[in-house]
Formats: sequence, structure tokens, C-alpha cells
Amino acid sequence: MLLLAGGLILTANVVLAWLNAGPWLLVSVSAVVTGLALFLVHTWLSRDLRQLRNRAEELSPQDRKLRFGELRTAELHTMAQKLNQALASFDRAIGHLAVHRAELRLLLNTLEDPLWSQDDAGKVLWANAPFKKLFPAFDPSREQPFREIIRDPELLEAILSSPTARDQLPLSLSIAGHDYILSSSHSVSNRRYVFILHNIDAMEKTARMKKDFIVNLAHELRTPLTAIKGFTEAMQETPGQDHNRHQKIILSHTNRLIHLIRDLEQLIRLESTSRLEAREIELGPFFANLSLILEPDIQAKGLSLSVELEDGLERMVCDPFRFEQIFINLAQNSLRYTDTGGISIRGGKEGATTVFTVSDTGRGIQAEHLDRIFERFYVADPSRNRGLSGTGLGLAIVKHIVLLHQGEITVNSETGRGTTFRISIPPLAERHNEADQPN
Repeated sequence: MLLLAGGLILTANVVLAWLNAGPWLLVSVSAVVTGLALFLVHTWLSRDLRQLRNRAEELSPQDRKLRFGELRTAELHTMAQKLNQALASFDRAIGHLAVHRAELRLLLNTLEDPLWSQDDAGKVLWANAPFKKLFPAFDPSREQPFREIIRDPELLEAILSSPTARDQLPLSLSIAGHDYILSSSHSVSNRRYVFILHNIDAMEKTARMKKDFIVNLAHELRTPLTAIKGFTEAMQETPGQDHNRHQKIILSHTNRLIHLIRDLEQLIRLESTSRLEAREIELGPFFANLSLILEPDIQAKGLSLSVELEDGLERMVCDPFRFEQIFINLAQNSLRYTDTGGISIRGGKEGATTVFTVSDTGRGIQAEHLDRIFERFYVADPSRNRGLSGTGLGLAIVKHIVLLHQGEITVNSETGRGTTFRISIPPLAERHNEADQPN
């Protein structure tokens, strides 16, 4: 633009000089041409600058695609194109960041652990869905101090102490009936804290089960061993007397220990293998043989055993030996708590799934025990005579065998009205068997 104005003035001077114009005319014309050129420069500059300003005001995070258009002033047009290139580069970078931000938000919201961030002033800036569920007072539409959202005293104390005593984290907490470990990180430059509550319910449950298993195993071993030791010492103190009764008691406790060790070995094998010796069996002969096995115990208590199979349910694929153990263990469990009536086994189909129920008319199980009866050594009725019970591993063995068949077992019971175990076996057992066959 400035070059254009200079060119106009130079051209005018050259023309006037060629025409031998007088000095006053030369000065007058030069002044007019210069004024015209400056006017044009001012007009074009004003328009271009106004366009630059208007477009700059239109730029916003919501509309990042706006660009500067064509300008008359070459210098400003060059600058506008450079700005367009920079804006395009920023747009691509912001687009990538937006995608990564959305992916990060999605990932954080899929976490089952409560997660949130807050600034140095204690205002909660962001939280995922589990945090909102655990702390319903959180309102994402407004900035809230964490004290307004979190009411647990122990957690509040941990958050307040985290800037000065971070070595105390992680910290175990119990909130709303769940167990958590609190951990945090601090960004000094961004003045942000990020906290996460790791849910350790499963770990705590496993730890309790291991502890209970050890305690119960020690109890199961101590009782017969104490009896054996006591009666052995009594026999030693009276060597000339008849010890037939003592010998029978020692033999009974020895057999109990043998059965306990056998069941433990079986349970360990079931937990460490996923292989089934599966084949197709005929269910009629299978349950006829099962009835013969259970008949002595059934008759000894004066009870009845009935087996009913739905029409069309003639065969299925399973591991025959282990499948037999399911019904023997369930029947023996029912025998311990049933004094009148009997035990019934029914089989049928629900779609492609084979379903069996084992029901008794016994004392039943209280509702608070139903979720734990498949645990090893769990005792639903601690007051019962342990001498009439089994090893405490039967139902745990049953559950593992059902799971090996990729099935499911549930229990329904009402105190004084008996118990029903329901076993569902999908046809997946057939494909399991085929995968185990050698090539």
C-alpha cells in the first residue's frame, strides 16, 4: 500500500517535470496526489483493520472454523494468511485434545472406584459416576467445597491432612458399609489434587474367608485329635481293662479325620483344574444307581427319596463321577437336617439348559446364612451337634463341580419348611468335552 502511494507521487512528479511545469504547479499537484494516495491508504487500511477486528471478535471456542478473508492491503493480507495457518494448527491441536479428553472422561467414568479432583481451595472440580453415587450431595452444576459433599469424618481428616502428611496415604477407610483404600496425587503447577477410593470389598472378603478357613480347619482338626489323645491316655492309665468303647471312639474320630483330609484334597483338585471327563450319560440308569447308593442312609432315618425326570429328558453331557458327587453331597446335607418326610430330586429343561432341584422337608436355613453356605467350613447353625455333621466341605465341593460344568447353583430355604437347591447346567458342557478330546 505504501509502495502504491509512493508510486503515484513519483509518477506525478515525472509527468510534471516532462511538461516543464512551474514549481508552484509541481508542488500543488504533488500535494493533491499525495493527499489522494494517503486517503486511499487510510480507506483501505481502515476497511482491512475493521475486517480483522470483526473476525477476531467472532472467533470463539464454539466456532473454531472461522478464518480471516481476503484483504486489499498486501501486508495485512499476508499477516491474515499467517494467522489462518496458526488458527488451523490450533484447531487441529484442540480437536485432538478434545478427543483425548472425551476418551479420558469415558475411561474415568467406567472405573468402579470413586474418583474426584479438587483445587487448593478445596472446591471439587470434577468427579466420576461412582463418586456421585457414594456422595449424593455432589452437584456437578456448581462449585462445591468438599466439606459440603463428604460427611465421613475419617475421610475428611485424611483429605485435610494430605497436603502436609502425604506419607500417611494410602489409608484404609470404611464408608457406607464398604471398605476402601484412599490414595491421592498433587500437581503443584496446576494446584490440583486428585483422590481415588479403591474399593477393596472383594479383597477383604477373601481375607476373611482365608482367616475363617484356617480357624475352622484348626477347629475341625483339634476336636478329633483332642478326643483321640484323651482316650489314648485313658487307655494307657488302665492297661488291664476292656477298652473296646474307647477304641470305637478313637476309630470314629480317625475316620472323621480321614474324610476331612479326603474332602480337602478333592476341593483343592477341583479349584486347581478346569478339565472335565465329560461324556453323554443316560439319566434314568444314573439316578437309579444314585438311589441305591443313598438308600441305606435314607432308610436308616425313616425318610423317603423320590426322583422325577421330565418327559424327554433322557440324556445329557457331564462328568458322571463328579456329577454324582453333586447329588450325593446335597442328599447327605439334607439328611442331617431332615427328621420327617423326605428328599425329592427333579429334572427338567428350560430352553437348552438342564435344570435339577434337590428339595427336602427339613428344618431349613435362616435367610442371613444363605449367602455363605457354600463357603468352606461355614456353619449355618453353630449350636448343632458337630458329631452329626459332615466335614463342612460338601457344599463347597458341590459348587465347584457345578462351576466346572459352567453351571449355576442357588438355594432357597425357609425356616421350618425345608430347603431347595437349584442347579442349572447349560449345553456348554458338550463343547467343553469336545475341546478336551485329543486330536
